[in-house]
Amino acid sequence: LNIFMKFRELIVQSIPLFLVFLIFIFTKNEILIALIIIIFTLITFKIKYYHGEWKIFLLGIIFGFLAETTGDLIYKLQYWESATLLGLFPIWLPLFWGYGFIFIRRIGDYIIKT
Repeated sequence: LNIFMKFRELIVQSIPLFLVFLIFIFTKNEILIALIIIIFTLITFKIKYYHGEWKIFLLGIIFGFLAETTGDLIYKLQYWESATLLGLFPIWLPLFWGYGFIFIRRIGDYIIKT
């Protein structure tokens, strides 16, 4: 039963992330995707907020911005066809990094605590 509860919690935490991936199938509109990521983040925080998660979200955005900028400008690691943020990458990408930081922290905390 405990394993079932762990698995259920991991699935629940993963739902918003998978929904964002599904949105990519239906739209390429960067602003819409960015807004959806913001809405999912707000909903995630409304359902359950842990102290300091806004800081982690902002750190993820900053780190994502720096990582993508470094990778695109210096190392030419990736090319984005729709790159509206500084002409390097989509505007939603740093927001996705921020949400990813929250997701990874929650999953990691859940695995360690149970």
